[in-house]
Amino acid sequence: MVKNNPDDSDFPEGQGRQPSLFAVLDGDTHKLFVDRCKKVTFDSGQSIFIQGNDHSFCYIINEGLIRTYYVAPSGREATLGYWSTGDLVGGPSVFGGGPHIWSAVAQKPSKVLAISGPELRKFAGEHNQVYSWLIDVLDFKLRWLSTLFQIHGTENVQERLAKLLLMLGDIYGEENPGGTIIKQKISQNDLATLVGASRQWTNKALKQLAEKGLLSIDDQFMTLHDPVAFRAMIGDEGPD
Repeated sequence: MVKNNPDDSDFPEGQGRQPSLFAVLDGDTHKLFVDRCKKVTFDSGQSIFIQGNDHSFCYIINEGLIRTYYVAPSGREATLGYWSTGDLVGGPSVFGGGPHIWSAVAQKPSKVLAISGPELRKFAGEHNQVYSWLIDVLDFKLRWLSTLFQIHGTENVQERLAKLLLMLGDIYGEENPGGTIIKQKISQNDLATLVGASRQWTNKALKQLAEKGLLSIDDQFMTLHDPVAFRAMIGDEGPD
């Protein structure tokens, strides 16, 4: 089984990670897939696709970090997620057609495999594991976006933030004796857009969580010291 860039530690494999294509393809199928793709490199800050432009390609990340975001008519940006090695960006129309409904930008230098919608459909039809992977990826993305909608529907900013931090901990978290470290640097502006609140209210909620001893921030990495307490805040006691 091929694991691309096994030393890439941007995001450890959290329970909620998007399924990685490189984890499901054997060596021969991996080579066949790469041969169907274009290899593209993006510089940090470079746009990968733009909201409203025609959907031509899906992108599977070989290396790097990509942010997807939505731009409202007012010009306000709302971050939708961060994606790294093995992740797919370019959905939800993975087989192409129509315009992109959000944008993507490289957060740092990134190498990707670009494959057109028709070519992806053809390859998936020839390899069942790719179809299964696509179903799992779309299921993950639907759950991710559903959670963001739920967060925005919660009136209390601190509860919104607690739910978001739990989700980020599940996806990007690494366990250590002090708690769950979210191994991704997320700006306070992005946290604010993800929870649908002003930066002022988001900062206030972060300070309140820190004062309760539930959260600490060191060099922009956040550590959740008591996930059980976070779940209690949002009325989720977790598994029995």
